[in-house]
Amino acid sequence: MTEPVDFATRQQAEGFARLISEPNQPNWYNRPGPDFRGPGAAARTHDWYRPAVPGEPDLVWETAPVPSAVETTFSFIGDSANLPENIYPGNQATLYAGDELAVTFDLGLRGPAQWTNGDWALEFSPRMVTATVDGYDRNFNARGCCGVYRLAAPARMLAAREPLHLRVVVAPWRSDVITWFAIHQRSDVLALDARTAGEQIEQLQHEIIHLKRTIGALARRSYPELYPERIPTEDVILYTRGRRHVHPPDVTRLQNGDLLSAFRESTEHLSTDRQIVMVRSRDGGQTWGERQVLREHPETDERECSLMQLRDGTLLAAEWPNTYYDAAGYYYAHPVTNRAIAMGMYVGRSTDNGRTWEWPAQPVDPAPFHLAVTSEHIVELPAGRLLMASYYIPAPGVRHYGCAIFCSDDKGQRWRYLATVADIPGVRLSEPALERTASGRLICLMRNESGPEYYQSNSGDGGETWTPARPTGIPGHIVPCSLVTLRDGTVLCVYGSREDPCGLYAVASYDDGESWHMAGRRVIRDDFQNTDCGYPSTLLMPDGRVFTVYYFNMFGRFFIGGSFFRWEKQG
Repeated sequence: MTEPVDFATRQQAEGFARLISEPNQPNWYNRPGPDFRGPGAAARTHDWYRPAVPGEPDLVWETAPVPSAVETTFSFIGDSANLPENIYPGNQATLYAGDELAVTFDLGLRGPAQWTNGDWALEFSPRMVTATVDGYDRNFNARGCCGVYRLAAPARMLAAREPLHLRVVVAPWRSDVITWFAIHQRSDVLALDARTAGEQIEQLQHEIIHLKRTIGALARRSYPELYPERIPTEDVILYTRGRRHVHPPDVTRLQNGDLLSAFRESTEHLSTDRQIVMVRSRDGGQTWGERQVLREHPETDERECSLMQLRDGTLLAAEWPNTYYDAAGYYYAHPVTNRAIAMGMYVGRSTDNGRTWEWPAQPVDPAPFHLAVTSEHIVELPAGRLLMASYYIPAPGVRHYGCAIFCSDDKGQRWRYLATVADIPGVRLSEPALERTASGRLICLMRNESGPEYYQSNSGDGGETWTPARPTGIPGHIVPCSLVTLRDGTVLCVYGSREDPCGLYAVASYDDGESWHMAGRRVIRDDFQNTDCGYPSTLLMPDGRVFTVYYFNMFGRFFIGGSFFRWEKQG
């Protein structure tokens, strides 16, 4: 095809009528996001974070029947993963008509493009694009560069009153970037009426709102001196590794002055090619390196790891592997059998400041519960008893969480249930943060998955008994918080927000956790571009500064970040 293609003068037909097959199973947490007309059904090529499965079908759909066997333009709405800026070459996909290769085309484009191959041609007209600074979540409700594709098909491939079968296969990657193509299941692309125009206007309004949020976040980041609610911080990057997903971090300071941070590294937020990774700083957190793998098992999602050094120098790491996946890499929110390792809490130990580790073969006995896991650092009491806050599922198949304390009296070798902190019908409490204050009181703040605020319970007898849990007034629905006691006895709660604006905040208690001074809440960061962020871990540095670590993503990459700041009492 040497002459310019006139897509408009050909016979016109809808390019989508019926989905025939897709390689991915419909899943509650990972479907393509809206197109330029708003939310709707869509199907995508193979998920980039799952292992290849033998016999998995391709993305195939059927067009509308053509009235006549003449040259025809098929119009459909497609979407592809955004190509990060300054990446070359981008990745491609191949479109087949039946068994014939029609055209190979580029993915992730934010501008119009056209491709030809013999008597085939494909045109892309962008209608809604994504830039890496937008920060849309790539695992949950993934969004890309969306628009109208017009396929010019030769008459020889068509039969009157018959559809055409189209198939898209992602070509071998040329660049290491997230890559997919999605077909949006709309059969009225050619319709130009009040309804379709209204859909586009409503989606455009959402895009404008998001753009204003992004501009606001960038402005606040650029002019912190004009923003009195923000704490002056010194920000550092602890770790990033290509397009790998990293989260959630924990941080501790060793007796020799080293700082350690441990976190999960994998292809995606929910995937089974995971490792627990640790990095080290020898200069007070200014620079980080010495990447070390602490835990990994085949086809297992190693989730979270917390670090704590005992007074005798033993370093403990509490970690739990997530086996909620099937062999194809789908997350099901319930344990799957026949995995490499049993799900539960494992406490590893090191006697050489984290250089080498020993791990138990079996998890901590969760009795009296069905399952218990942890995400918070261990607390050592003056008499030597260790406390580990956990959250539990009381029985198989029950979608309810409560929080409990497990204890060890032999420096973490063996653990047993000590007490239930909170179990409230209709309230799902998880990911508890535990802190021993200057008075010796234990404070436990629990993420409230039922929303909207953290619940708190206190203990005055070393964790044996707990006060009835109560709401705190601190927003705590989406992510856990981190607690730290300052030199003057102030208890600081650092927590993340996945609401607009996404970021990190700090609020203090000046009365040993009895109340929280919400009027004095300060902003640590509020420039995160999407909800896949947060999970702070906080410690007090020898010079009185607070150091909190967290994760966030921008420019198509994930980062473990950290912020140093000094807390000053608000009026």
